[in-house]
Amino acid sequence: MKKILYKLIVQDWRKMRYATTGDYYKTKAGWELVVASNGNKDYDFLTLVHELIELYLTDRKGIKEPDIMKFDVWFKKQKHKNLFKKYPEPGVHPGAPYRKEHMFALKIEKMLARELKVGWRDYNNRLTQIGKKIDRKFKNDRNWTK
Repeated sequence: MKKILYKLIVQDWRKMRYATTGDYYKTKAGWELVVASNGNKDYDFLTLVHELIELYLTDRKGIKEPDIMKFDVWFKKQKHKNLFKKYPEPGVHPGAPYRKEHMFALKIEKMLARELKVGWRDYNNRLTQIGKKIDRKFKNDRNWTK
């Protein structure tokens, strides 16, 4: 059986490679999953689990990470134009190539939050705060404003 390496990284939000709170990409060694630190170990764990589930499901179904990133960047550009107000994040948009996988990961994330006794509203508000900081950082980045 082929060995697959998953490297889990929690880092400062300023180091994210594009405007997202959770990211994954393939390297020569395997997969890197990167999340923007929320300053709370349980919150970071929830985000990592979500990304790991989403990654595994999308990879298994042949949905390529560059296509996911391309959609995310396009979505952020549209959000910047005040479109898609009813969609809080790219993965819930009906056009997202990974919507089904994202929604499944979200269900597991919510179940895990309940088990950890993490208030979903507090967690989600913190993710939103971090997301807004990241969006402001990338506002002038060509990856999502052109």
